[in-house]
Amino acid sequence: MTNVLIIGATGLVGQKVTKYFLDKTDDYLTLMARNTSILSIDEKRERVVEGDVIDDEPLMEALKDNDVIFVALDSNLEQSTQRILDGMEKLGIKRILFASSMGLYNDIPVSDGASGNLTEDAILKHYQAAAQMVADSGLNYTIIRPGNFDNGQDLNYEVTADGEENKSQDVSIVSVADFVVKLAQDEKLGAKESLGISRKEA
Repeated sequence: MTNVLIIGATGLVGQKVTKYFLDKTDDYLTLMARNTSILSIDEKRERVVEGDVIDDEPLMEALKDNDVIFVALDSNLEQSTQRILDGMEKLGIKRILFASSMGLYNDIPVSDGASGNLTEDAILKHYQAAAQMVADSGLNYTIIRPGNFDNGQDLNYEVTADGEENKSQDVSIVSVADFVVKLAQDEKLGAKESLGISRKEA
């Protein structure tokens, strides 16, 4: 059994990842979000910490006793990322799975419309900066760069390394959740890599 912290547990990705862990593993989960009132938990397998990661008390409470940290941030990317990394260092936690975005390395195919690439989308600069902080942290990280989410139930996905062009711009949220769970179960899988995840073309 692995103890996993999900930061951003009420977001679209966080909720799907949580469900996948519960359905596919016996792992124990800590769920952290700024507003946790929408969460319904199984107290035998989950606990909730409400708060913002920029605040020491809730962050350290959420981090303690966990083996793997999954992060899906939606705001204050650089500041929040640094707080999480600092907290992990204090507690000696080594494994972080960091959800970012496709396009950080201009890896979206031109045929899909390259407007989602870093050169065309200024907001990605914040994602790139946060991802670089994770890469420079010395931790056992995996940066996960998914394509555009859809509600498909398929597990038809492929993973591409930094510098490789993705074949597609889309991916099901289920596929992302499946990949996150695999990464959490194997500390060597994707170790110190930045990996794109997209739907595999037929």
